[in-house]
Amino acid sequence: MLSKIATRSFSSSAASAYKVAVLGANGGIGQPLSLLLKLNHKVTDLSLYDLKGAPGVAADVSHVPTNSVVKGYNPDNIKEALSGSDVIVIPAGVPRKPGMTRDDLFNTNASIVRDLAKASADYAPNANVLIISNPVNSTVPIVAEVFKSKGTYNPKKLFGVTTLDVLRASRFVSEIAGTNPVNEKVTVVGGHSGVTIVPLLSQTNHKSLDTETRDGLINRIQFGGDEVVKAKDGAGSATLSMAQAGA
Repeated sequence: MLSKIATRSFSSSAASAYKVAVLGANGGIGQPLSLLLKLNHKVTDLSLYDLKGAPGVAADVSHVPTNSVVKGYNPDNIKEALSGSDVIVIPAGVPRKPGMTRDDLFNTNASIVRDLAKASADYAPNANVLIISNPVNSTVPIVAEVFKSKGTYNPKKLFGVTTLDVLRASRFVSEIAGTNPVNEKVTVVGGHSGVTIVPLLSQTNHKSLDTETRDGLINRIQFGGDEVVKAKDGAGSATLSMAQAGA
């Protein structure tokens, strides 16, 4: 299922063939994301890039019987990986560990995202660029500044992927209400870090929640990622659900 952001990236007015590049394809998010994109019938050319291991991911995913071509690239071939891309998804970066916030990742992930943004601006300046790398609140502005410095910035083509907050909100609301999460439509505005995540529960069908339940629900939506980081015991963060959000 396409997220709203990804759906906008695949313009209905454009040709039916789309090249999608995943930068960070060998990571915890990149691998399941690559599989989900291989299953998407709108994707006809899937380009997988990483510092190492991307050709292996590509070989594995390429055996899935859908009508798309998959190729894996290492740093020496980043130009080929990006050239002609309609959509670029960037999940590259280090994951959170217990006790860390998304903001703690900035010092490491900022330079990774900056370098990938430079390559994207050089080799695919007209692509829709979707940023998954945390902290999204900070990495999106970095990409914007890189594209501005290259003279190729288009605010309509740069997105921070925060769809995971919407997925969590729908799931957590359904657990309390005893409903099917597929039928829950919860609008979430703001950023993708703690209290900047604002679920608009007043716009749902569950306006009668008592204050304690509502406040607990909001807190869980805002900090739901911590549950996953803790449960994985330092082995990673929310990768599978994030891949679904990014696909």
